[in-house]
Amino acid sequence: MNITRKLLPSRMLIIYSIIISAIVGYAIYYAFTEGNTLIRIVVIIATLLIVLPVLRMPVSINEDNDTIRIKLIVGEKVFLKKEHTITHIKTKSLFSVRLFATSVFLYWGYFWTKSIGTFYALCVDNTNLIMLTNKNDGSKIVIDSLFV
Repeated sequence: MNITRKLLPSRMLIIYSIIISAIVGYAIYYAFTEGNTLIRIVVIIATLLIVLPVLRMPVSINEDNDTIRIKLIVGEKVFLKKEHTITHIKTKSLFSVRLFATSVFLYWGYFWTKSIGTFYALCVDNTNLIMLTNKNDGSKIVIDSLFV
């Protein structure tokens, strides 16, 4: 069994990302037209913290008999099925508490919820997700599901 699915961000994530990008664009404009050096440095660092995670954005997911592979804009993540328990998740409030994460164009980083606890997320759509729980250390990663 070999299944591949292209991943597209959810509509709400696109809307939030456009709003945040507009705010960052205005901050850059302000910093370089009227701001001092300190403001310019802060704006450049904030821009990099928002833009660089986009390079980790998943573009497709592939499942075969032994692995689940997530192709990123730069790189790839591979999960062995024999090392993980796979659970389907159907909740939209999963990304409400960000520990160290971004939600600009993708959900990436560490999140926390009361029902799941702390988990790492790498996905673009919050409506159809799966959670991979490592059988050895219990770590959790939430990714996009293969099935629409």
